Amino acid sequence: MMQRFGALILLLSMLCGCTREKQVTSLCVPGGEQAASSNEEAAPEANGKTTQETENGQTRHLEYASLPLPGDLQLATALTAAGDTILAGGPAEKGPALWKQDLGGETEQLTLAEGADYLYALCADEAGGAWLLSGSVPARYFVPMGEDLLMRVEPEPEGRLMLTQYDESFAQEQTVPVSIKDAQQGTRFFQLVRTKTGFCLLAGSQLILLDEQGAELARQTVDPNADGWLFAAMQRQGDTLLVLTRNVLGGADSELRQFDAQTLAPLGEEAVSRETTGLGLALDGGVLLCDDTGLCTMDMQTGQTQVSASARELGIRLEAEQLQEMPEGYLLYTPNGQGLTFLRWEDGSVPEKTVLQLAIVTGGGSVSYDFGQMVQAFNTGQDRYRIEYETYSDSEYDTDAASLDVLRTQIMAGQGPDLFAFYDINGFNPPALRAEAVCADLLPLTVDFLTEENLLPGLYRLLEQDGAVYELPLTVQIDTLIAPARFVPEPGVTLEDLEQARAQMPEGWVPVDSWNTPGNLFGLCALFCIGAFTDRETATCRFDSQEFCDYLTWCKRWGGDGSTPDSPETTLVGLGWISSVSWLAGRGEYYAKTWGEQGYTYAGFPVESGSGSAYNILTSLGLGPQCSDLDGAKAFFAFCL
Repeated sequence: MMQRFGALILLLSMLCGCTREKQVTSLCVPGGEQAASSNEEAAPEANGKTTQETENGQTRHLEYASLPLPGDLQLATALTAAGDTILAGGPAEKGPALWKQDLGGETEQLTLAEGADYLYALCADEAGGAWLLSGSVPARYFVPMGEDLLMRVEPEPEGRLMLTQYDESFAQEQTVPVSIKDAQQGTRFFQLVRTKTGFCLLAGSQLILLDEQGAELARQTVDPNADGWLFAAMQRQGDTLLVLTRNVLGGADSELRQFDAQTLAPLGEEAVSRETTGLGLALDGGVLLCDDTGLCTMDMQTGQTQVSASARELGIRLEAEQLQEMPEGYLLYTPNGQGLTFLRWEDGSVPEKTVLQLAIVTGGGSVSYDFGQMVQAFNTGQDRYRIEYETYSDSEYDTDAASLDVLRTQIMAGQGPDLFAFYDINGFNPPALRAEAVCADLLPLTVDFLTEENLLPGLYRLLEQDGAVYELPLTVQIDTLIAPARFVPEPGVTLEDLEQARAQMPEGWVPVDSWNTPGNLFGLCALFCIGAFTDRETATCRFDSQEFCDYLTWCKRWGGDGSTPDSPETTLVGLGWISSVSWLAGRGEYYAKTWGEQGYTYAGFPVESGSGSAYNILTSLGLGPQCSDLDGAKAFFAFCL
């Protein structure tokens, strides 16, 4: 909490001393002069077959596709391809279920062996059909909760496992009990591979070899808590078992460790990119890897890789863990997925798309998975445009991001990106580049969604500078005070209103928590003060005003003594940082329980006029002055909203 307070005081000090006139950039819209774009689509990789190939005069290309799971499956804890059939298993509406689906979309539910309470993994059998690893629930596993996953803990796992064989028509043929040491620990195995004389099971820290009767023959282990190494995926290539091993502590390259498939004796390892997330086999028996460049094939003799499917050309970032090539394309799977993901061969050439370059500027921390998914959804949802993005940061800890100096140099050279995204991971790490300094005015685009009516109340006014708007907010954190409705019936309170509410509060209540000292209370309100007592347009501040002095006095009067009472306190006001719908969920029930009454008000911080809530833009989009396609920019902006 003190770090938060110190950071905000530093910001206040910087703003108080700020007198430099801001620089803004304007855009020439159609009808005037527009800078020519220097951004060209990157050439396809010279090695590998990329996403398009021509054989015997017939051209085909790869397309990304995400389809629902078959039947009533809610997520896939086990998945494999057996020939041209996909098998998927996991929790369903009425318990665990196993489904098969052909390439035409026809589905059929398969029978499960008795006692198959959890489906761990599936693998194809070279002789035809498939094998399923199932049993009692593991010690920790995921269950679906809407679009999210919830970790469930089984305090006393049975540790019961079995292997069920399905013949070529996917009818049950036999079930074999599995006998391994430490079964009662309830390890969650997530991959199964058939060997010439048995099976291999893979979990994050265990690789176990079984014979045909399901008895343990050998094992290899890693300890991620000790050195960070974790098993991620495996495949058998002839008599060699390949295991992708990643270091979760970062810094070290991933490894493709090799073991004898009959004994698990170590045979060596091959370093691969730390961005490598997945492993599989191509139809010709070659090794498939998935990393930030896309799908690659690896020559185990030389260690060289070639791109088989370029992520850049596809407009997506592939992060699958288990890969399988099928005649119709590639099946991509990560355990607990909520859909089927393919790269499928389609007739014809790759659709020509206009490429727009997006620069993501972050103040520290990785860009969220959801943001990347949003860009991917735009790229795969239409055939006209493709967004390619690069992340830039000044933080020494963002090792995966390019230096912000590179972007500054490009901008000064007139080679800036088409689009910008500004990303603050938590509200206290703002990007070093500001939208008004590097972006063009959005208003000439005449976009319908950028109006005062379509944004949060008052937000448009805060965005507008000299009649221009330089950023389009995507996610906004709202800092506010929350109070019982009977004391504060509507938003917008003055210091006098709060004092009147305090005079009416029931006996035993406190204004704020006792631990919330005056200094800490001011720290929690400082972000609001930055917005309320500074003027960006004139580069001035009002921290010498009577209003601000009264605010400091209020913090001193209302702040607690720093103690922590034995029992929970009932406070007159609560502080809220609203940044997601999930934060709002159940808020009414929470305050009804806290105050013993229904009804609450987002009162805001005390101000002489207005609502008193503070807006903190966490993620926003901007338009580059040299944007090569304004229609594409408008399409992307509209999609993101």
